[in-house]
Amino acid sequence: MSDDEERVYSESEAMMVDEDEETALEIAALQQADLLPQPKKTFANRKDALAALVDEISQSGLEWIQRCDITSAAPIVVDSIENDLERELKFYEQGLEAAIQAKRLVQKAGVPFARPDDYFAEMVKTDAHMARIRQKLLSEQKGIENAEEAKKQRELRKYGKKIQQEKLKEREDQKKAVLDKVATIKKRLRSGDMGEADDFEVDIDSDDGDASIKPARGKKTKGGKPTPGSKRQRKNEKFGFGGKKRGMKNNTAESSADMSGFSVRKNKSPSFGGVGRRKPATRPGKSRRQRGH
Repeated sequence: MSDDEERVYSESEAMMVDEDEETALEIAALQQADLLPQPKKTFANRKDALAALVDEISQSGLEWIQRCDITSAAPIVVDSIENDLERELKFYEQGLEAAIQAKRLVQKAGVPFARPDDYFAEMVKTDAHMARIRQKLLSEQKGIENAEEAKKQRELRKYGKKIQQEKLKEREDQKKAVLDKVATIKKRLRSGDMGEADDFEVDIDSDDGDASIKPARGKKTKGGKPTPGSKRQRKNEKFGFGGKKRGMKNNTAESSADMSGFSVRKNKSPSFGGVGRRKPATRPGKSRRQRGH
């Protein structure tokens, strides 16, 4: 066969394949449009054969504990099969009913179905691996508890610090109010306007300003002013009444000429550097101690 003949033969085959495909597509389109007669389906309902098969595979002669089959008492009826929530709820109710019924039948048969308390199942992971996992879980739990405790302590410290600041501010305000009142009373005492200060004993000579106000034990007046208290009197006797302090112990002409406090006997005593009669030594000297030994 020459090349021209082969080319013509291949083209004819391609045209035949294309015609077959087009014919098949046309037939399928006509069948889909119900323009061509459809092949009829035949259904066979062989009840005797089905009943024989059911009897053959039936296990009604066995006890229930060997079959473990449960049939629901009520069929599942839903308003709409498209409603997934309602359909799943019916399945759940049917499964719950079957579980309760199966538990009652198992107990009636006397077969144990609950796992005993001392049951040890074979584990895929080793005990060492599970111990590490348990330790890790405990560490994570401890870390969470420590973080919560630290957070709680921080909150308590903040709250305590706030309370402390409020208390300190309150004390400062009280101290300032007392000092202002004391300053007012001091000013009235110095000006002679007693006013409400007649019922208080006030330390007006205190330099630190921390004066205390005490109720007067009695109206003791001297020249129109209250007499100082016992504490103030002791301080006055010990330290004086104020005034000039510098140069009070310097000698003057009168103090230098005053020889009334001079004692010859006292100044000749060895304790003052004079040459007097010494007391005999009660302890022997070193040489006598050495000779004695």
